[in-house]
Amino acid sequence: MQKLVLLTLIAYLLVGGARADTPLGEINIELRGNIVDRTCIAAPGDLDKTVNMGTWATKQIRNTGDTSWQIPFTLSLTGCPESGKASITFSGTASASNSELLALNGSSSATNIALELRNSDRTRLPLTQASKEITTDANGDATMVFYANYIAIANNPQPGVANADATFVINYE
Repeated sequence: MQKLVLLTLIAYLLVGGARADTPLGEINIELRGNIVDRTCIAAPGDLDKTVNMGTWATKQIRNTGDTSWQIPFTLSLTGCPESGKASITFSGTASASNSELLALNGSSSATNIALELRNSDRTRLPLTQASKEITTDANGDATMVFYANYIAIANNPQPGVANADATFVINYE
């Protein structure tokens, strides 16, 4: 009982010494946003997309920097501003050896491998950077082409399941 009274007294003294940074009755809330004519969204079939990366022998990606073939995939956008610009920013867990690359997820057993994302012109698309922009059509639609490949992040990758997870944000104007 004495401990409870002592703890209550200490809590009261600590709280009693605290002061508000604003006068009583004032509330500090900032509400920010934008009003847009249209909202650019991923087409229904592209909300949860799986890209089949295939099966690769470790002899094809044996040394640091070796890559598998580039596997194309698309993301279709709809409802964007007509004849506007759109891009995609991918995010996910970055590889410990190179933050531009996507690390394999926790259920993967392959080692010394990461996933590299590429723009439509096949240049590397680092995680958290916007892709090359594409112009939407008169209906506000666009289909963006990307590529993905495995890349060895150290010599002698070990075989196993090699899956990665990414999310994307649509940037548009």
